[in-house]
Amino acid sequence: MKKVCLLVAVAIVFTRGGAFAHEGEVHGKKHSDAQMDKFHRMMPMYAQAQAKIKGALEKGDVATVASESEKILATIEDLKKSRPHKNPKHLGTFRKIADAFAADVRATATMARRGDVTGAGAAFRKAEGRCNECHAGFRD
Repeated sequence: MKKVCLLVAVAIVFTRGGAFAHEGEVHGKKHSDAQMDKFHRMMPMYAQAQAKIKGALEKGDVATVASESEKILATIEDLKKSRPHKNPKHLGTFRKIADAFAADVRATATMARRGDVTGAGAAFRKAEGRCNECHAGFRD
């Protein structure tokens, strides 16, 4: 029950918390850069998909793990086209992390489609690590 509450709280923060990456910058809801708008819409979707994947892994629901992983994978090209607010000069590193994230999410989906909950869980934990790595260098 504690895990479920924590996941719900994290999902709410990510979906309602706005863009923390601006480091004090204040601007309207629309960016002049359409790609940045996409980037800001992707992050809450990632948080929601990740919460669903975690819950599905706990239940052994490989169909949900695969479908939520595919939602993330559908956005990877836009993720790689984006420019982070923090450390934009290190765009190559940002994109390498995005590539590794994609590989881990792809492995999560593949393992889930095979019915391998343990393998999907291991791949998903790597993907979560990529999120933390990216946020440490480009957001937090």
